[in-house]
Amino acid sequence: MTPTGGEGSEDDDHSGGHLGLACGGEGVDPMLDDHPLYLESFSRLHYELMTGDGPLPLPLRRYIAMMAACRHECTYLVEEQRAAFLEVGGPPEWLEGLQHAPKKLRDLHTSNLLLAHRPWMFDSQHVQKLLKNSWSVSELTHAVCIMAQFHALASFIIGTGVEAASGDITPLPSLYVQGCQSGSPNSQELSEGGVDILLERMRTLSVAQQDNCVSEEKTRKSFEKLRKQTATISTPDVECPTTGGGRYSHLSPDTDFMYTDFSKRGEKTAVPTIKSQDCSWEEHGFSLVSELYNNVADLLDDKFKTAYSLTYFTCGHETHVDTFPFRRGVWNYLHCLYGIRHDDYDYSQINQLLERNLKMFLKTVACYPERLSCTDPNLAIMKGFQQSEKIHVMILVLEARLQAELLHALRALGHCLM
Repeated sequence: MTPTGGEGSEDDDHSGGHLGLACGGEGVDPMLDDHPLYLESFSRLHYELMTGDGPLPLPLRRYIAMMAACRHECTYLVEEQRAAFLEVGGPPEWLEGLQHAPKKLRDLHTSNLLLAHRPWMFDSQHVQKLLKNSWSVSELTHAVCIMAQFHALASFIIGTGVEAASGDITPLPSLYVQGCQSGSPNSQELSEGGVDILLERMRTLSVAQQDNCVSEEKTRKSFEKLRKQTATISTPDVECPTTGGGRYSHLSPDTDFMYTDFSKRGEKTAVPTIKSQDCSWEEHGFSLVSELYNNVADLLDDKFKTAYSLTYFTCGHETHVDTFPFRRGVWNYLHCLYGIRHDDYDYSQINQLLERNLKMFLKTVACYPERLSCTDPNLAIMKGFQQSEKIHVMILVLEARLQAELLHALRALGHCLM
């Protein structure tokens, strides 16, 4: 159910951008085999960030990636980047703890915390503090792109079960559970009816969208209502034995710092919502990255467009299906979790398209992926979807989270440079 962006060339070799632990049928690359167009755009960006020309030395790139992966206790990524760090000549003593790394990296810790868990709190003051020390604007932009990429990648890896397949932890329920659990009436209806109910709702919304123009007031009200509802969707808050209570706290301290709901029920948030007309990737983010770190601007843009538009016109057992309403709903729901409002969207559609259990899963995998091992193993999500379609949904999670985090970070950078 992913959007198409055109024909992708399979002749170019960009294996250096792949994650590297794909042997034995495990790893990220095999998960994306059914989505070659996206895999190509993913690999190009990943290669450029970690290996291509850029302002940061290779050991710093790998260490920053480790710091980012530590925020969600993603063993797969941490161990992969640890090995790569040593391979490019990174000093082994840095691995003993963040306090053994250079001050340049230690200064990045607060930014890593905020961008991973509460990116709306990252502001121009954090940028100014880093620039006054030893960071240049281009270096910081590179670092921000790496952190955002690996925060989002941790969600994908844990949510698809790659983390569990890496060996030393209890398998996660992840995407493949097909149990039964009731939720709200809409949730139960979708869970029981599965794809058939979703197909009918997508058809209805597609017809309605042809005739209606969403007013700014309707967008605002529906967004605020959804934002309050998301605060009532609980995620596991018990201590997860798989995380070891801060397994990588020596590389990224402050393990108690986590995501908090952007808006809580009955409370007015002091954090302003970002409206897409004021800060969008197309109008603002792309141009700023082009100016500060030109090498990755087009690659990021291509990856976002590929993920957002990719489709095979299938949904479960049905073919010739316009899945855009569902895909757009997933994307905009993820952005809502991070306080980004799209001005041309009626957010009441999300409650029609995403049943409560799916919304709970999406919130957990995007904001607290390390808690997935604590979710109810009988959680019913995406009943009737093909496995490749579930991976497709996780691609949307990865890219929507990545874009949301980058928009907050770039907004802060832009304000600082004005």
